[in-house]
Amino acid sequence: MRHKGIIKYLLESSGGSRYGYIIPDNPISDYYKDIVFFNRDLEEIEFESLQRWMKVEFVLEQNKNKRGDLQWIARCIRKDLTEEHVVNEAKSSIEAQLHFHTGFRKLFLQKLGDALMLVEQIGDPDEFEDGVFYLLRLIGIHAIYQYERGNQAGKADGFFILENLAVMYDCTLRESFEDYKQEQIENYINKLSNKSQLTIETRKVDGGRGTKTLQILGKTRQVWIITRGCTREIQDFDGIKVKEIAIQDLIKIAIRRCEQLNYESDRLSGELSLLGS
Repeated sequence: MRHKGIIKYLLESSGGSRYGYIIPDNPISDYYKDIVFFNRDLEEIEFESLQRWMKVEFVLEQNKNKRGDLQWIARCIRKDLTEEHVVNEAKSSIEAQLHFHTGFRKLFLQKLGDALMLVEQIGDPDEFEDGVFYLLRLIGIHAIYQYERGNQAGKADGFFILENLAVMYDCTLRESFEDYKQEQIENYINKLSNKSQLTIETRKVDGGRGTKTLQILGKTRQVWIITRGCTREIQDFDGIKVKEIAIQDLIKIAIRRCEQLNYESDRLSGELSLLGS
């Protein structure tokens, strides 16, 4: 069975192979991606003569990509001479859609940035702590835990693990905190030093308490004091770095993860690890 569609993109890899993507006239059930095709699948037409928005007909074939995911590929591709009159109309329609999506994306990121910046304006310490927790979750840190808030004197606000990074963090609205926090910082360092696992008391969604034991053997360990100030390294104690982390820099990372589609967790872990270095 032959299908019809419009060429959306024409590309060439760094290795010189040429390929492109087709928008099918009739979407394939449960498959919402454009259809890829390769130079070798062209019939009675050269790759150089192809143009964006050109109407083509093709045969569909399903296989697996390098990651093992199922994908549809266009084979036996020919120029569709019977419907050239619809090309301009289709081109205008698709360009209008792309313009809408680009404008929406820009507006969405702007509004998201404005919303996240509200965390910086919080004046209540407990609300600031909660705002930081939500921000870290939004950044993409899922193995993150808040310490139980009752009887919290001398304890950190939270702890998270991302890939090879393990961080005990504390939030403060104080501008000059180093002398005030020094004893607590030393306590955080001691909790992370020379241990293969860490057991913490956590807050539950229903307001109750719980405990969590986390494996930290072989991980890069850091102590963060999250503030409205600037990001910098305060000290390095036997490989455990103590840093001041500005809330603004965490917000920038959250926005950047939305902007860049290939921002994976290993890259996030590396960037967080190097903050202030």
